[in-house]
Order: sequence, then structure tokens, then C-alpha cells
Amino acid sequence: MKKQAKTRFYLIRHGKTQWNEEGKYQGMTDIALSETGVEQAALLGKRFRHLPLDAIYVSPLQRAMKTAEAIAKETGIPLQTDEHFREIHFGEWEGKTISQLQQEYGESYQKFFDNPFLHPFPGEGSFDKVMERSVAGFEALLEKHKGEHIAIVSHGGLLRVMLVGILGMDLTFYRKTWLTNTAITTVDVMEDGKRILMTLNDKAHLEWADLWKEENKAK
Repeated sequence: MKKQAKTRFYLIRHGKTQWNEEGKYQGMTDIALSETGVEQAALLGKRFRHLPLDAIYVSPLQRAMKTAEAIAKETGIPLQTDEHFREIHFGEWEGKTISQLQQEYGESYQKFFDNPFLHPFPGEGSFDKVMERSVAGFEALLEKHKGEHIAIVSHGGLLRVMLVGILGMDLTFYRKTWLTNTAITTVDVMEDGKRILMTLNDKAHLEWADLWKEENKAK
């Protein structure tokens, strides 16, 4: 049986920001990495010393750019910004926590939170629009880079919506998943077009770093 050529995508959430730590919606607000986020990005970059990679695409927001720069530093591969992978625009919700939104918007926010694909929100307006643009970006890169290894450095919300679209998952998959800052989710696309989720939320580089810190403290 002929072995199929495959295209591998590494889908990566940016490093942590202060707003992540405070539980605030970030959306298109251009927030910088926190000190922890910078450390996470450096660990992510070192991980790519050992992974095959041909191209890096990144959201234009600085938290994603700074994360991707750590990979570029280790691999020598230049960054290419792509608007398809910018975070979801949440309009007036940005900068607010879930509890604040529940207090200010009540049932309308709760309906969105429980079933985000079925209810509108400020800014971009609908998850259908988010899925359309993110999947279009993914499909364009698949066509351009068949048989290669591609990193997309983006945002947790956007990537989870895109996963639903590219894998044909039930819409409830969005609320059943989480992507940790700098975690890697790997999707292989086979020559016949079949998509396979190989890893989800792989944060081994962060976990090993924590173990090394604990070992050093014990010495």
C-alpha cells in the first residue's frame, strides 16, 4: 500500500499576557506578552529546534508576533503575517471579564457563552464569519505548502473555531476544548485530503520546564 505524503500544521496559541492572567477578553486589542508569556515563548522556540518546519504564519497582533519570533530565532525561518489568523473581534466586550459581562449583559451574554455558534456578539458578530475567514486561510496555506510542515501562531478562540471547521467537528467541540498559552495542536492533512488531529494542546515544553525547576530546587 502506497504511503501517503502529508502536510503537517502546528497550530499554536500565543504566550500569556496580563489580560490572560486577569481573565479578560482580548480579541483584537493589541496586548503585549507578560513576563511569563515571554518565558513560555522562549521554551516554545527551543522546542522547534527538534521539529521539522518549513514556514511560519502569524497573526499581526503583537502577542502572537512576539511568540512566533521565538520560533523564528531558533529556526531561521522568516515570519509571514496573515490577517486570516487574527483573533476574534469582540468589540465592546474586550477588556472585560466573564463575570463583568454576565453582570452587564445578563441573559444575552450567557446565551452566547453557552452556545457561541448560535448567538451574535459585538465586533465580528458571529462565529460563522470567524470560521469562514480562518478556514479560508488554512485552505490557502494547504494549497501553497502541500507536503510541508507549517506553523500557524494565532489565538485560542480563533484556533478552536478553525479546528471545528477544518475537522468537520460538531459545534459543541468548541466548548469541550481548551488551548493553553504556547500549546501546540498538530493536524495532518493526507494526500487524499483526509484531516487527522494528531495532538491537542501539547504543552510538553512548559511541563518539562516546571519539572526542571522543581528538580533544581531539590538539589
